[in-house]
Amino acid sequence: MTKIMTLICERSCDLSNQVDSQSQFKDMPGCYVVKFPCSGMIQPLMIEAALKNGADGVVVTGCQIGDCYFREGNKMIRERLLGERPPGLKKTVDRRRVIGLWLSKVQPQRLLKEVKDFKDEVAKLAAPEATK
Repeated sequence: MTKIMTLICERSCDLSNQVDSQSQFKDMPGCYVVKFPCSGMIQPLMIEAALKNGADGVVVTGCQIGDCYFREGNKMIRERLLGERPPGLKKTVDRRRVIGLWLSKVQPQRLLKEVKDFKDEVAKLAAPEATK
C-alpha cells in the first residue's frame, strides 16, 4: 500500500470531517495527516525523515500564498521546497515524491483530490531506495 504523509497548516483546509481517530484520511487508507500551527514550522528534515521512515510521498499544505495567519510561514516553506531559501531539501530527495499545496479553509475537497492524484502518481514510481 502506498503511504502518503500530509503535513498541513491547521489554518489551511478544514479537515474536521475528513480525518479519522488514527490521523488518516477517512476514505484514503495509507494517507496520514500531521497538523502544524503554521506551515512555516515544517522543516525539510521532517519531509526527509518521513520519506526515510516509510512514506512513499509527502504533501506539504499551507494557506494560500499571501494569506498566512502568521505573516509569511507559507512563503518560507514554499521557498525551501523550491530551493530558494535555506535550509532546503537535500539533493538526494526525489522531488517527484514531494508536493506543496497552498489552499484555503474552504478547499478540503480540492486537497482530497490532489492527495488522491498524488498518491496514484507516487504508486507508479519505483520503490524508493533506502537512504544511507
